[in-house]
This record gives sequence, structure tokens and C-alpha cells, in this order.
Amino acid sequence: MRIPVDWLNEYVPNELSMGDLAFILTNVGLEVEAIESSGGATIFDIKVTPNRGDCLSVMGVARELGMTLRCAVKDRLPHVDESGPSTESLVKITLDDPRLCPRYSARILQAVKIGPSPEWARKRLELCGLRPINNVVDATNLAMLELGQPLHAFDYGLVARSGENVPEILVRRARKGERLTTIDGEERELNEDILLIADQSGPIALAGVMGGASTEIHNGTSEVLLESAHFDPTTIRRGARLLGMSTEASYRFERTVDPGGTIRALYRVCELIAEFSEGAVRITEGVADAYPKPFKEREIALRSERANSLLGLDLSTNEVAEYLRWLSLDVLEGEPLTVRAPTFRQDLRDEIDLIEEVARVHGYENIPERLPEVASGVGALSPEVAFERDLRHLLRGMGLSECVTSSLEGADAQDRLNLPDDDRRRRAVVLSNWKTIDRSQLRTTLLTSMLDIVAHNRRHGIEDVGIFDVGRVYLSRGEESLPEQPQHLGMAVTGVMTKARWAMPRELMQWDFYGLKAVAENIVQAIIGRPAEFENGPQPCLEPGRSATISIDGQVVGFMGEVRADLRDSYDLPDPVFVAELDLEVLRKNAAEEPQYEGISRFPAVTRDIAFLVSREVPAERARRVIEKSAGGELEAVELFDAFEGKPLAEGQRNLAFSMRFRRKDRTMMDDEVEAAMNRIREALKSELEAQIRQ
Repeated sequence: MRIPVDWLNEYVPNELSMGDLAFILTNVGLEVEAIESSGGATIFDIKVTPNRGDCLSVMGVARELGMTLRCAVKDRLPHVDESGPSTESLVKITLDDPRLCPRYSARILQAVKIGPSPEWARKRLELCGLRPINNVVDATNLAMLELGQPLHAFDYGLVARSGENVPEILVRRARKGERLTTIDGEERELNEDILLIADQSGPIALAGVMGGASTEIHNGTSEVLLESAHFDPTTIRRGARLLGMSTEASYRFERTVDPGGTIRALYRVCELIAEFSEGAVRITEGVADAYPKPFKEREIALRSERANSLLGLDLSTNEVAEYLRWLSLDVLEGEPLTVRAPTFRQDLRDEIDLIEEVARVHGYENIPERLPEVASGVGALSPEVAFERDLRHLLRGMGLSECVTSSLEGADAQDRLNLPDDDRRRRAVVLSNWKTIDRSQLRTTLLTSMLDIVAHNRRHGIEDVGIFDVGRVYLSRGEESLPEQPQHLGMAVTGVMTKARWAMPRELMQWDFYGLKAVAENIVQAIIGRPAEFENGPQPCLEPGRSATISIDGQVVGFMGEVRADLRDSYDLPDPVFVAELDLEVLRKNAAEEPQYEGISRFPAVTRDIAFLVSREVPAERARRVIEKSAGGELEAVELFDAFEGKPLAEGQRNLAFSMRFRRKDRTMMDDEVEAAMNRIREALKSELEAQIRQ
């Protein structure tokens, strides 16, 4: 950005040399890349970082210079004589989507005579790298360079009228196939990613980029409609890139323009046009301002102790507050300080941003060099890293191999998994800069990654696969928020568990549902310290009746089962594949405390069996929980050892048989104590499951 030094000095008078001035600006983050001379004037070419859109103006740079020199910036509010009718009676503004255009302000000038600008104005524009055009357009450009707010001037008489016989400005997305000839004479084809300014006849300008030729200011223009708006930076950036365009306006909008500065810019440009025009210009009364959801000044808490700790300084709270006031920030005394960031500082969001500002005002060169003070201690892994290490060790010990997979997947992933529309995993986060269609979005489940690895091995002749991956999935929380990113464990197995011995047929060593279930059980038992609960739970990507939901005390941890046949076919997998996915965040939160030694009871155990008939719809897991709940504290273990259905049992019934082990720690259990526990179990099974106890 080119700025004449004499223009800058009008706001911050000083007697510094050009070299000292350039050094000061560079030291606060506005790097002066070149110093040029032209016609007796000195120009700074300043590099502004993308987060400091407020510095893309003379006023913005002057604020930074005033802060460094500890002097007030000379500023005056523009003044105009309003002699015309009400602005709101002459134009209607409609915002189709306030997220894309949060604010649109307009004003009208009448009795305007188009002509050249004064010589000083033309020269100033040329020094800044802009070409003078006429008094109206030059005034909009000067106001933009001065205040940082891009403006556009329409010929009011060429804007189409609405049914109310007044022009209607409509800010909306372009429609596919629409075209617009811009003021540079190029006809441009538009699409839905481009934001437009339109009237009743169609597009009249590319929002935040360039005006259209149909409403361009010309020598016969007598009435001018001025636009001063705030547009969504991402939308402007995307639209400009799609059209291969970059203008002074788009450059500023892409880096965020002050949403609170539209009105002041309108007053300033009206003041300049009135000054540049021959004869009296009638300026309409007030401003038409479409601003449905005003931006608020962001309040940020700042702890001076935290600032001193990070910067290695010893500033008092009053000194920190004074520093921030030099940045035009409102500071409320207290501890912590409450800082109000003005709307032109959209880059200030968190406490750390304010701490960086304190460092800039204090001066990086004034921060002493010293080693950080840290408490010594024994090095150790963080709990998260230790948890992952132990989990990987456990899985490798059960014969699985770790793989590292990509977080990206194809757009058809959810369709292949047959996920329903209301499944949260259906709403994937789509990348804005994807390179290939098979890596265009973030994964919402590890299953696609697991199946890709199994299919890759199969294509290379490897039929026996047992793999796991510890990775993150990305669940959308809407466009305004970052996605939820829980860490999951994915597992996939197929073929045989281990190489078959000569005396052991291959089919007896095959992975099956219960083999993978044992792995999942061991994981949960090792982490939680108690058994997992498995219940029939349908998954759209798994075979009905061969899938299960895994829970801990009613809280779902994950699922497992056999991959659906048609899904296997889409991956060219001829043999059954079994998969599981566990939420490690849930497991970590429920992890057992450090295990404590508990001595083995020296008293003998008492074993009892129970068999009963229940409806085949009753899961064996539910029956086991009923037994555990009703048996009492002496029940040491319970295990299902038989499940049978078919003749001679009635249709819809099945027989379940459990073995139970009872033991006391202080003495041998008596028969009547065991029988009392068995009676409680029988009654609970009858009342809760309508079971028929078999003798």
C-alpha cells in the first residue's frame, strides 16, 4: 500500500527523518518495503499483514504512528449541509442474506456536475497508484484511501425503479448463468458463489469488487447514489478469485473493513464531492442504513499478571491500561482489566491478542532478554499420550497391527455406508480447497479408512488382516463453529487370527463376530476396570442381527459387527469383514483409577448354575445384568455357558444358562446364604424378564 508521507503527517505532525519514520512503522508491524520520491513528495510502500485490515488507510497507519510517538492523532469529523429530501424516501435497500452483507449504507447527491478534480486531489491519487477519473469517482477513492472504507458511486437515474417508483438496491448471490459487464468493459459470467448488487433489471455491480457499466458515472450524470457497505470477507475473496480479479476495494474487503465506519465514510465522500463540484450540490437528508444485526464492541478480559508472565515484564495494571488506551481501546479499571475492542479492530478476540498489543506499545526492543523461569521436575508423558501408548500396546499384544490413515475421504463415503439423512455422520465438513474428489471432505467415521486399508491389502494378495487406527473424526457443528473432533479407535479384521498349524484347519482360526467382540471386551475391561455391555444395535453399514452397541453403565462407547455384504462388494472384498469403532473420549473419561492390590480370598468359592426360558428378543446381556443386580455382593463372577433355541422349545423362546460363582472374603459361605441369593436371582428373572426357571 502506497502512502504519501505528507498526508500521513497531516494526522500525526512530526519532524522525524524518512529513515526514522520508516523504522518506527516497521518496528510496530507495518513493514516499509520501499521509500520512493516523486515530484518532490516521498511515498512509503507499506506491507500490511492480512489480519490488520484496519491499517489499509492513512487513518489506520496514523493511529499506529500516534501510538508509537505517544501523541494524539489529529482527526475531525466531516461536515455536510443537507439540503435535499430524505434519503430513505429515494432508495430502498434489501439484504437477501445479512450474513454475506451485514450492513449496506447509501446516500444520494443531486445537482451534481461531473468534471475534473482539483490538482492536489489528482496528484494525491497518482502518488497512491490510482488513476484520476472525475470529481465523483476521485472523491470515493480518496475517502477509501483516507478511511479504509471502499465506496462506489452509481448513476442514480440509471438504477431501475421498483413498484414504489424508487430505485431498489438488492444485495444477493448471483444466479447461475447471469452475466455482468463491469466498468473495465469485460463481460463476466457469474455463479452462486459471487455476491451481487442488483436492481429490478438484474446485476449492476460485483459486491466489494467492481461496479457495472450499466450504472457507471458519466459526463451527463446529475444524481449520484453512493454505496458504503460491509461485506463478508470470505465471500468477497472467493468471488474475486473465481473471476480472476483484484481491486483496491476487494483487497480491503478481503482483510475485513470496519463495519462501524460506513456512515462516516459517506459523510466524508459527500464533503469531498461538494468541495470538488462547481455550483451547489444538494445532499439528501440522513442515510439509508440497512443494518439488521449491528456489530458490538467485543469485551475482553486481560490479566496484567498473565501479560507480565508471557512478556517477561514487570508492568503495573495502570501501565498496561495506559498502553492499551494509546491504541484507541476503551479500558475499564479493575483486575482483570476489561477491554472494549472497537469495531475497526476485528483482529482482537482473546486475551493473548491484547498481550501482543501490550508488547507492541511497550516496544519489542525494550523487552529484556532472559531465560524463562520453569519449575524443575521429573519428565513424564502427559496423561493423554500415556493413555494412547498403553492402548496401542494392548492392541498389538492381541495380534492387531497399527495403521495410520488419512483424515480425508471422498464425497460418496456416507452414501457407501448407507447412513440415513438424520445421522450426524452424514453432515461432513467439506474442504474449500480440495484437490481430488476422493479427498474432498473430513471423515466422520473411521470405518471408511479401515475398509480402504483392508481393500488395499486384498488387492495385493494379503487375505488375513487385523488392523487398528487411533485417529480423529470430524463432526460438523455448523458453518459458524469449528467441528467437534473426538478421538476414535477403529478396528477391522478378516481372514484368520494367526497362521494355522498343520494340525489345525484354517477354518477354525477365522476371525468372526465373537473374536472381535473379545478384543473389544478386553479393551474396555483394561481401561474401565469392568465388563462392557453388548446389545443388539442396528448400524446401517453392518449386517442386521450381526451388529452390537457397546456401552458402559448405559453410556454408548461404540459399536461393532459384520460389514454388510453390498458394502463389502463395493470394496471388492469377497470374505466377511468385521469392524468396530470406539469413542476414546468416553473411555478416557470413565477410565478406572490406578488399580489397587486386593488379596485373594482364602475361602472356597461356591458355584451354582441356573437355566431359564425367555423370549428370544431378550438379549443375554440383559439377563446377565439382572443376575448381577439381584445376586448381592458375594457374587464374584457370572458367565453365559449355553444358549439354545428351536425344537422342542416353543417358537419365539430360547433357553439361557448361566454359571455363577459366589465367595466371601471373611469366611466360607453357608448353603442357606447361597440359596437366598439364588432365590433373589430367580424372582428377579421372573419379574423383570418373565423368565420360566428350569429345574
